[in-house]
Amino acid sequence: MPAQATADASGASQTLDPIDATDVPEAVSSGELPSVAGALDMLSAPDMADPEPPEPLAGAGTIRRVSARHGLYLRGGPGTEFPGLQLLPYGTQVNVLRREGQWALVDMLGDSAADGFVFSSFLDSAGPVALAAPAPTLPAASPESDQFILINPPLLQAIMDRCANARIKSKLDLGVVADALTRSMLKADANTRKREVGFLSQAVIETDFFRTFKEYGAGAGKSYAPYYGRGMHQLTWRDTYAACSKALFSDDRLVQDPDLILKDIEINIAATAWFWRDYKPFNRLADAGDIDGIIYRLYGGKITSPNPNVRRSVLLRRSYYKTIDGLLDQHSAQ
Repeated sequence: MPAQATADASGASQTLDPIDATDVPEAVSSGELPSVAGALDMLSAPDMADPEPPEPLAGAGTIRRVSARHGLYLRGGPGTEFPGLQLLPYGTQVNVLRREGQWALVDMLGDSAADGFVFSSFLDSAGPVALAAPAPTLPAASPESDQFILINPPLLQAIMDRCANARIKSKLDLGVVADALTRSMLKADANTRKREVGFLSQAVIETDFFRTFKEYGAGAGKSYAPYYGRGMHQLTWRDTYAACSKALFSDDRLVQDPDLILKDIEINIAATAWFWRDYKPFNRLADAGDIDGIIYRLYGGKITSPNPNVRRSVLLRRSYYKTIDGLLDQHSAQ
């Protein structure tokens, strides 16, 4: 159930503290950020709009592989505002020259000449491998209007504020949330603009503008408690947790401890991707631009419902879809 409702990584595990309803009673809240254990290096970097000065990357000069399932854009500069030069397929080998914030300057030919920047979280940090020669033939980047956009904290804040039509302050670490959203979408094959917009339009309402990964009230008085909403799309009901646990772990650990989704951001990411891609496949609906189909499959609500709260939720979800679609178009045009 929605949190609001009654109505490119190292693999390190992180802990993200949930927020209760009493923590965020109004649109603008304040307080300390929750603790994040084992924070990834990319999450402590400054915003992309103001990157730190170039610094040597641990392991610079070594070979890495692209780990993003559907490829990784090679860009003309260290940020999504720079044009995509090529799409590097999964497994492409690159030589890392140096790092600038969340981005890595890479060499494609092994001659130490710079070819462009990639988002460093999607480079495999496993042991070095031999650089293939010659370099692979790479497909051209897709049109800007259909390109997947990496979510960073400034863009996430803009999504929150624009959808809420107010300045939103979250107690969650937006670096962690932005990274989790990006990796969840890529893992769920929500890697086109339409799929990304569909995914985010539901996540923004399910998490109350990315202020919580936990349903407010913890399911008190609900028939599905203790299997209340958790995660970016609020997994709910025992059967859902059981199916997710079996798919991810081949056991019932999420039934035994459903709070694992809140305790470990990696499990949150995996569960969210499974829910979107496998359990209630949304990508085909997103490809068709069927926002009402997405809403019904995720939330169970229709605009024809006799319940005014359900109708209001459907209208909000539709509006968030349009808002995020326009915002990402604007971002990609910058």
